[in-house]
Amino acid sequence: MAVPSNWPAGTYLDTLSPAGRTTLLGLGTPRTFRRGEVMVREGDRSDHVVLLLQALVKVTQALDNGRVALLNIKVGGDVVGEMAFLSGDPRSATVTACLDTRARVVPAAQFQRYLVEFPDANLALTRMIMNTLRWNQQRRVDFNGYPASVRLARVLDHLAEAYGRPGPGGVSLRLGLTQGELGSLVGVEEDTARRELRALRDRGVISMGYRVITVVDRAVLRGMAS
Repeated sequence: MAVPSNWPAGTYLDTLSPAGRTTLLGLGTPRTFRRGEVMVREGDRSDHVVLLLQALVKVTQALDNGRVALLNIKVGGDVVGEMAFLSGDPRSATVTACLDTRARVVPAAQFQRYLVEFPDANLALTRMIMNTLRWNQQRRVDFNGYPASVRLARVLDHLAEAYGRPGPGGVSLRLGLTQGELGSLVGVEEDTARRELRALRDRGVISMGYRVITVVDRAVLRGMAS
């Protein structure tokens, strides 16, 4: 069982042992990505992984119809770029910083040695990839087939499941998201995101504070997301 950490619940760093976490945090080189900067580009042949430290990023993929699908959301404590690292294939998606992001860029050979040294970290990576594939399947058609209210409910439900901290008032999401940044993740303008969040608040589904959203009624949120 992983020792509790200060990293968001469910992130890769959160699932590691203290020794594995400390070692991984010392690998690679530090890098800062500005808001809107592409960190990993779909189709590239690179195979390094990026360990997110202070971050909120979106993972997208180009569709045949010219649109872009949101595949995943990652925060500090997560790893991105792991698919190309494992398969040797070109990058399957683009990772873009949604706000200024601190990270460590870890070369493939160095990360491979790390996984050999820490087998539990290898198992945690496999679990993370399985969760990523499950999210990808669910999100692939969202941008094209569902209204903003459903997309928002699905993203909030995913964030609550993956990164939420249960408490007496509900599941708290302390990810540092502004309403505009949340809107960018679901493909809507800030005004639309603000309107949809107010609607959820007025129904008692969520409560909102400064860059904090608490899911008060998870059952209703899941119903809206279905």
